[in-house]
Amino acid sequence: MRIKQILRGLLFYLGILGIIDTVLLLLFNGGVNLGTILPGAAGGLLLFSLLTKSFFQKLIPVGLTRPWFLKIRQCVISLVLIGLISFLVVEGAIIRDSRPDPVVEVNYLIILGAGLNGEQLSWTLWERMQKGLEFLERYPQVQVVLSGGQGPGEKISEAEGMRRFLLDHGISDERILKEDQSTSTMENFRFSKEILIRQPNFQNLERVAVITNDFHLFRSKMLAQRNGLNPVGIPSPTPWYIVPNVYLREYFAVVKSLIFDW
Repeated sequence: MRIKQILRGLLFYLGILGIIDTVLLLLFNGGVNLGTILPGAAGGLLLFSLLTKSFFQKLIPVGLTRPWFLKIRQCVISLVLIGLISFLVVEGAIIRDSRPDPVVEVNYLIILGAGLNGEQLSWTLWERMQKGLEFLERYPQVQVVLSGGQGPGEKISEAEGMRRFLLDHGISDERILKEDQSTSTMENFRFSKEILIRQPNFQNLERVAVITNDFHLFRSKMLAQRNGLNPVGIPSPTPWYIVPNVYLREYFAVVKSLIFDW
């Protein structure tokens, strides 16, 4: 009984933390997305389950519903276990690929877009561009594909915003290839590949460097390969306070890409 009480207490505080996490991110990070909402939703469901368990046990006639209840519980437990195993496997792959690949010589770099505030780079996109600028300054022979369309709240395309950043920091416009039609990671690589194959010195399956956030590298490399590219991952950092949320959100994005992004 003592262990059950401790477990209920831990689950209760975990639910509270999930709700607090969502509230703080909504207040200070400004973005509403799956990774932001999920901790609060899960925390709310957890608290609801804990607080109403004894009530429903008294309300429902046990003798009449127990067989159905046991079957439903077994199904729920099985689904939870399957989900937990898949979560651990996918998150393990995401964490493994969050590290940079060994540096190899490449002729092209792809930088994935990550949102604008009007015409200004979001913090996430600024981090990616800083990493891209360092790479382009280190390897002056490399050309860069800037990939990102125009979304809600954006006055220009993400590709154009990235182009302006590089021009302001001394990168020649001749080195820049702009892909400004994509609205998803899959389209980032599909449309970037269409641009690359039009370049006279591009060879199919040659290595291409890819810059995106560390949590996004696994899915990005997977989708790059599906589009006939040979990616070399270069991660940009993610702010510590959103790490749990973006890694949680990325699990669902990976599952979606595994099924639908072909």
